[in-house]
Amino acid sequence: MKQPITFSGTEKWPVAIASLALLLALAWPVAQNRAEQPTDDFPLSYYPMFSQERDTVYSLHYIVGYDSLRRRYPIPYHLIGSGGFNQVRRQINRQAKNDQGGVLLEKVAACIASRKSAPYCHLVALELVKGYYHLDNYVAPEGKQPLREKIIAQQNIQRP
Repeated sequence: MKQPITFSGTEKWPVAIASLALLLALAWPVAQNRAEQPTDDFPLSYYPMFSQERDTVYSLHYIVGYDSLRRRYPIPYHLIGSGGFNQVRRQINRQAKNDQGGVLLEKVAACIASRKSAPYCHLVALELVKGYYHLDNYVAPEGKQPLREKIIAQQNIQRP
């Protein structure tokens, strides 16, 4: 039978000090949550992106299309601009903020006018909208509807 490994009292101190130092290093970022001007230094991060207070209502800009019966269709990001989803979202926000929503809609309308597939071939108008959503309710099926919307710009789609 093998004998268990045992440590004498003098061998335990370095391990105990190292363990305590590691625990203090891991707990140190927690103090930043109470600091007036917190700092976020990697690797000792307190992750402010997760710990900051957020509003319950979130707003975002997006483009919707309408057919002749006023049925509503969301316009996917790849028809609005170049790049990935987040890059196009930033482009939409910048244009809306700089009162360039009409210019953006003209470009998107020209793109959609050339589409031959449904539902895009049936669309007759576009709107750039700022929608307000309740974040806590968004996960519920009925929560996906905006609390309110503000129309920023409108554009009819002209087909050749």
